[in-house]
Amino acid sequence: MITQFLPALLYVSAVIFIIGMGRRIYIWVRTPVPLNIVLTPAPKHIPGVIGRLVGELFGFHALAKADRSLWTPAWLFHFSLVLLLLGHLGGLVIPHFAQTAMGLNEKQFEHMAQIVGGAVGILAIATLLWLLIRRLILPRVRWISTFSDYFALVLLLLILATGNAMRFMGGLDIVQARNFVAGWLALHPVAPPSDPVFSIHIVLVCMLLIYIPFSKLVHIGGVALLSPTLNQRNNPREHRYVNSWDKANDNSTTSS
Repeated sequence: MITQFLPALLYVSAVIFIIGMGRRIYIWVRTPVPLNIVLTPAPKHIPGVIGRLVGELFGFHALAKADRSLWTPAWLFHFSLVLLLLGHLGGLVIPHFAQTAMGLNEKQFEHMAQIVGGAVGILAIATLLWLLIRRLILPRVRWISTFSDYFALVLLLLILATGNAMRFMGGLDIVQARNFVAGWLALHPVAPPSDPVFSIHIVLVCMLLIYIPFSKLVHIGGVALLSPTLNQRNNPREHRYVNSWDKANDNSTTSS
């Protein structure tokens, strides 16, 4: 029954994810910033702001300065997630393009994906487990943790565990998986692979997609780029900051 409704569940979760993320980003963009609240020391010019945002997105610089013990597993976990997403894209969505770009035949490509994907999958689980253990054993972190924090970590662990199980146990027919993904993207869904772990993996991914827009995981939408504490220039002495509320008041005064 699960496999029968798997394509529909994927469509529903994808629509909820897209609409939910779009709404959150729209709210972020439309929310007025009444003050220049940039975190100092901060750059005074736009190139410096761009460099700062790039550093936060790819290097987590603020976290590295605040807590190096947290920065290492957090950065490695996010890095491994990016590699896994790229691996899924190359292995399931555009396999022929990926093979040609890397100069590998089918057998070499599968062998490389098995080794690299397995190593990255283990790294992702190890760093995620460390983040969960850290949240459990450190009193100051456990004190501020909520159910949603643990739920997100456990859900991600289950997704990674089922993905690694398919890779290491060898029960997944990769050709069927590619046909399923291709049919789903073309809006002509076909039957998913018969491996039950694959179905469980997809259901967990659907749960994650639905959960992201309504949780702390929404930060994948580029919260660093939209944060006024990071994307503003530290130039209050050189330029007067005028927010949207002031502009609205000036317009109403002029019209009256």
